[in-house]
Amino acid sequence: MSFINVLIVTEWDNGGQMYALYRALDLYTEHKARLITFKQSYLNYDTDVFDPNLDKVNVLVGWADFFILGEILQPRMHTAPILARIRPDNCIVRAGGSTARIYPQYYMTNEYRKIMKTGAFHDHTITSRIFPMAPTVNMYHFQDFPPKKHRVNNGRLKIVFSGTALKQKNEHSGEFMKAWEILSKKYPDDLELINIRNTSWKETLKIKAGCDICFDQLSIGTYANSAIEGMYYYMPTLAFVSAWSQTVHPDAPIVNVKTSGEIIDRIEGYIDNRNGMIDIGWEGHNYVVNNHSDLIAIKKWEALIKYVSEEYLK
Repeated sequence: MSFINVLIVTEWDNGGQMYALYRALDLYTEHKARLITFKQSYLNYDTDVFDPNLDKVNVLVGWADFFILGEILQPRMHTAPILARIRPDNCIVRAGGSTARIYPQYYMTNEYRKIMKTGAFHDHTITSRIFPMAPTVNMYHFQDFPPKKHRVNNGRLKIVFSGTALKQKNEHSGEFMKAWEILSKKYPDDLELINIRNTSWKETLKIKAGCDICFDQLSIGTYANSAIEGMYYYMPTLAFVSAWSQTVHPDAPIVNVKTSGEIIDRIEGYIDNRNGMIDIGWEGHNYVVNNHSDLIAIKKWEALIKYVSEEYLK
């Protein structure tokens, strides 16, 4: 495949994944990439071009040979030129996160019907309803992460939540909160809960760098961005991982839990066996570096771009 210009466009940058892809395409491939982000949240992910006017959009659309959409684009004046250009042989849509899970029909109708999707092959709640789906993985430029803060081996264990994981819904956190009520009363001097809320992404990394155990989620049956960050920082990372997700990521060293009893057993084990906690932390760190680092993950994206542009419609 020859050099192409890739225009990445996203309404919100889910997990900063489109910015990570934009950087990796420029760093590790022959392609040239640009990124448009139309909206920003308190997470404050980096971008290339933020909410450009219509003239700027038209310039970038005219420059582009290939399009990657961070999600389906809402019909608005500045997205119309982009939607007019996309075809099944020049576009990929990342279908991941709550929008794809709640509104899968949007990815399967109109201009998106035959376009290749990616970003959620490991998540059966999405890939069972949105297709075709290609198996890329989430990507991180770990070289930019703040360093791990070394902790006293016998100090209080800090358990960290991401801002989107700790919700007052049983399917998200009900079992963990049941476990925490018991654990906090039984081990008040051994455990501390760090709940990250309304904090920019880079600040969350600084907080996680000083924590010991990470909780991701119990609802979707796979690990996500917060778990990858937790594993990078050598933390045992608790989440529910379904059998489907294990077919895609069979070696992921997630601490697979589903009930409050399982959570309590694991945490009590870490209180009594700090060395065991450190061992699984190393396994997680090595796993994400070898599977989710920019240099590794971009190879899957590069192959997918080649497949869509040259082979998909044959």
